Amino acid sequence: MGLTSLFLEMSNKNVLIVGTGSVGIRRSNRFLDADANVTIITKHIDENMKEELLSKGAHFHSEDELDYLLDWCDLVVVATNDLELNEKISLKASNKLVNCASDISLSNVIVPSTFDIGSVTISLYTGSKSPLMAKELRKKIQSIITEEDILNIELQEYIRNHLKTCVDSQVDRKAYMEKLNEDPTVKEYISNHDLESAKNYVDKYIEQVK
Repeated sequence: MGLTSLFLEMSNKNVLIVGTGSVGIRRSNRFLDADANVTIITKHIDENMKEELLSKGAHFHSEDELDYLLDWCDLVVVATNDLELNEKISLKASNKLVNCASDISLSNVIVPSTFDIGSVTISLYTGSKSPLMAKELRKKIQSIITEEDILNIELQEYIRNHLKTCVDSQVDRKAYMEKLNEDPTVKEYISNHDLESAKNYVDKYIEQVK
């Protein structure tokens, strides 16, 4: 498969979820959180879970409407416990973006394990070889990324936006950002979790070099 990593804008995109086992529920919530229009086809679902999904904006339809909904959707997630049905639906939807939970070879979209640390979004995919190791790697990454890293990201965004207002050259802006990233005073403020003082220092620095 010629897979490559992408982040897709899903706001107002139409997503069909077929099946509400653990995978179907997880992906329903994921696309609802991304402001997609989510429609679900299922034979069995816990009423409390159904109410929760309805409260987030999901819609439920019967399997009789499958053909219409396959035409309607931009992406379909096939996640029933019937492997033959999963294959049938995936092949029927082959001209769409398809994620088949039971057979990667029927998918042209992979939904990786994804989590946020502050403003950083990290996705992990092990080629379906080891979901267990994906969880272990997630724990390792979460333990490595620190609050200082997150503050540095926020500060770098602040510096870049400030420099855009007064430095025309992208090359010069990059040089200033690299210099400030290594500045001992900036590092000290960040190590003390004092983002506001770091921003004030940056303001004064940029005023001096303009």
